[in-house]
Amino acid sequence: MTDQKMTEDPDSEQIRISLVLSKSCNDRSLEVPADPIAVPSTTRKKGLSAIINHLLDRNISNNDDGNDSDSERSDDDEEKLPAIPFDFLLNNKLLRMSVEAAARREGLSLEQAVEIQYFPARQAPEEEGESESLPEWISAMSSSSDLLWTGNCDGSIRLFSPANEKGSLIQTDVVKAHSGPIKCLSSSTSHDNVDSTIVATGSMDQTLLTHSYETGGKLVLHTVYTGGHTSSINSVRLLCDKSGVTMASGDWDGGLCIWKVPSDTNESAKPREKRRKGSSDANDAVREASPFYCFKAHSNNISGISWSSESSNTIITSSWDHSIKTWDVESQNNILTLNGSKVVTALGRCHNSDVVATGHPDCTVRLWDMRSSSKNEGNVFDNTLRPSHRSWISAVEWSPVDPFVMASTSHDGSVKVWDIRSS
Repeated sequence: MTDQKMTEDPDSEQIRISLVLSKSCNDRSLEVPADPIAVPSTTRKKGLSAIINHLLDRNISNNDDGNDSDSERSDDDEEKLPAIPFDFLLNNKLLRMSVEAAARREGLSLEQAVEIQYFPARQAPEEEGESESLPEWISAMSSSSDLLWTGNCDGSIRLFSPANEKGSLIQTDVVKAHSGPIKCLSSSTSHDNVDSTIVATGSMDQTLLTHSYETGGKLVLHTVYTGGHTSSINSVRLLCDKSGVTMASGDWDGGLCIWKVPSDTNESAKPREKRRKGSSDANDAVREASPFYCFKAHSNNISGISWSSESSNTIITSSWDHSIKTWDVESQNNILTLNGSKVVTALGRCHNSDVVATGHPDCTVRLWDMRSSSKNEGNVFDNTLRPSHRSWISAVEWSPVDPFVMASTSHDGSVKVWDIRSS
């Protein structure tokens, strides 16, 4: 097979590459021939994007954002589709240097064509002016379907719904839920009814509540959870499956409680029903629920909770005591403990595995493998994300669809999106 040659400088050293569209890209119209081509060894991301756009008979952009000014376009270019900026993977790591340097770093032989995967690059979100200011600080946040829920320092829960197709949000409901600041919030859509959502909140006032929401309706107090915590509730996580809704909550003292969220037809909750003050309507009754399990999981504040992807009987917790732990819920046995050198301020789990990300006061996001099948029984990845924030990290959250993408927020006021394949 004769190599195709695409080079701007015939005197520069050449390297053979094979461009392959990533399997994660659903738009197969972006596929180009995988035949090896010769390119300058110094070619980087921008040059590779130009090559692919040329092979796709698109405009070749001179700008990193894929947009050319009108003065730079010829008449022929105006008839072509606009350029697409691409990202590239070499040995499952994002290409952030020249092709030759990346290949040598990975120990790949240059005697054969180096396979490089490509996919459309993610674009930074466009700013649409300043958002509406809320009367109180947002202390917790969760999303379900196209709804956004926020917990606030005044003890209220606010619901935001899409205002238009551009993704703008508008506040559609607010409920005063707690007497103290809300420290944690989790939402989950019903397994049987996509129009029904359960919202769980924990507060510094030591109360734990769930509210129910039906599409187009209002938030309604669902259940009050008692007998579990005696200090500020700082973390909560819902798990919705065929068996119902289970909730885990953690407090400032390191206590962990597991609860079964009553369903609307749960007979066992009726003996504990109490009507709200001043109400005579049987449908206005409020349930009370007691924990299934309560135990001391950490020696300090539990800062994050995630249910395992491997089993609904396994839970992962993080704490200010510098540790991350995996628990068997029924036996309350500690399956795995990983001790770090810093306080853990936030925890998030990948949507399809037990790889977790943690945030810390040293402005760093760290990645951990909590899978029970791991040979080393838990380890830190080599590509731990380098410090980028300027203050301690308050939350980390993985993409619900892409196992390589996550976001972090910090007290420096910034939100950063990461691709963990970048070194």
